[in-house]
Amino acid sequence: MKKGFFIILFILFGSLIFAQTKTEIKNSDLQKPIVEYMTKNCSGYSIDKAFKVDSKGIITYDLCISKDKDRNKVTFDKDGKFVRKEPCVGDCCKEVNKNK
Repeated sequence: MKKGFFIILFILFGSLIFAQTKTEIKNSDLQKPIVEYMTKNCSGYSIDKAFKVDSKGIITYDLCISKDKDRNKVTFDKDGKFVRKEPCVGDCCKEVNKNK
């Protein structure tokens, strides 16, 4: 009985530790620094999806962008400062908590 309780407690605690919400947002809701970065550094790319990600209170923004067959994920911090650009492997484009 004790063992089952600890397993349930571990599962619940683990889900809180790794909790992350990913909400799709409209391109028009992107912060000005993000829009400026994209205009300057990603000319010719279109923003397919934009997400606000809350990972244990740390807010970031993920953009799924494409140009022809080139697909990338661009990440920005809570203030709209560029963090990284990496090839999209599909995980950034999964729809979660769609909010349009």
